[in-house]
Amino acid sequence: MKIKWLGWASWLLKTGNKTIYIDPFKGDVEEKADIVLASHNHPDHCDVKQLEKIRQESTIVITPSAFAKDINAEALDVGEEKEIDGIKIKAVPAYNLKIPNHQKDRDTGYVIEAEGKRIYFAADTDLIEEMNDLKDIDLALLPIGGTFTMDIDAAVKAVNTIKPKTVIPMHYGVIDIVFGGKPMHVELEADPKEFAEKVGDAAEVKVLEEGEEIEF
Repeated sequence: MKIKWLGWASWLLKTGNKTIYIDPFKGDVEEKADIVLASHNHPDHCDVKQLEKIRQESTIVITPSAFAKDINAEALDVGEEKEIDGIKIKAVPAYNLKIPNHQKDRDTGYVIEAEGKRIYFAADTDLIEEMNDLKDIDLALLPIGGTFTMDIDAAVKAVNTIKPKTVIPMHYGVIDIVFGGKPMHVELEADPKEFAEKVGDAAEVKVLEEGEEIEF
């Protein structure tokens, strides 16, 4: 399996003959998608122009039901599962505890099972109790930016809760987006090296550069 961090919360996974994009927003994308997973409809997680670039007639796009019709996608809500050519996808909770930006049972994270490995994509979430239900996670993709998501300390607690073998931090850096018709410049200056130091021996931490691909 190959995993590439496209930046922010955008990922490209290649398993077998399938190309999977998660939360398409950043990165130079050339390969067409077999599967697209979008956790919610914010433009930094499901950019319509980016989706158009990677979509082909056979592409299966999966999103929560709250906005599936908006992008002609298949709905998959929290607790639901779907299997595509041996790849298992489960929608799991992802939400904020004290602010309404990401609501419980509306937005989702995903657990993807392929090649005998389980990958947890946390999406935009705080440290939530449902993380206790995540078992046998080989790779966790966790946000550390701290705006509408976990910060570094919360993400470290998530590692200790989930106990993944490997973790890669995401959702930090600098982006420019248009949200609600207004341009926004966002800077999340979380230091992934600080995250790695605080995780310590609890899990292997891989800090990737934007566009970097690894074998997993």
